Amino acid sequence: MKLQTTVKILLLVMVLLHSHPAVALSETDNDLQGMQTVTTFSYRAGPGDTRETVRALALFGAQHKAVLRSAETLASGGLPIDYGDKQREIFCLAANELQFHVVNESFSEKNDSYTITINAVVSLGDFVKAEIRNAALEKEEMQFSFQEEMEPVVPQALDPAKDLSRAYRYIRKHHWRMAIIYLDHLEKKYPHWGTLFHAKAMGFKGMHETERAIESLSLACDLGNQDACIELEAVDPSD
Repeated sequence: MKLQTTVKILLLVMVLLHSHPAVALSETDNDLQGMQTVTTFSYRAGPGDTRETVRALALFGAQHKAVLRSAETLASGGLPIDYGDKQREIFCLAANELQFHVVNESFSEKNDSYTITINAVVSLGDFVKAEIRNAALEKEEMQFSFQEEMEPVVPQALDPAKDLSRAYRYIRKHHWRMAIIYLDHLEKKYPHWGTLFHAKAMGFKGMHETERAIESLSLACDLGNQDACIELEAVDPSD
């Protein structure tokens, strides 16, 4: 229902802009057509990480940061960017929809960090396409056999946005065990990705395995995931 409403709103906006040229000159229209934002993200490589993996994760980090920043701007303008418990997965996939170009990228041998800066154009349409893609992937995953879920096949192609979104869908549905099994397999592909271990902490928390959740949060924080660091500070030592 939310998906249909969002699509209708987007189509209505496009019709209004086409019908009223004066509106097309407004600041609001610029936001709808596409907001430019420059974001930078650094990924710290670990043992066994290939240069391709390091770059893919750094690029996803910069794209995801652009999505989060633009979502805040659109939401503050009254546009429908609240996806409830589907937000993590949709925002992941929105990162794949952005139009962008790389401003700068470099690898520091001193701290094994790959840093990338992008100039991205983010529009409401990117979120709509991500929402549609998310629904399609969810429908596809519903057809998975028990064997496919217990022994998931992780594609070799580097696609952090799609790979992570699947974990978030399992978590959103409270399929905690499947989420952990899938993330265990995904870890072989991205062994030093803090965001992955943060997702794993959500799975363990859902299973009420507090110690393992804290261990995953700690590892995610050590690997640079700031959300995990914040959650770790809030953990009650007596728990």
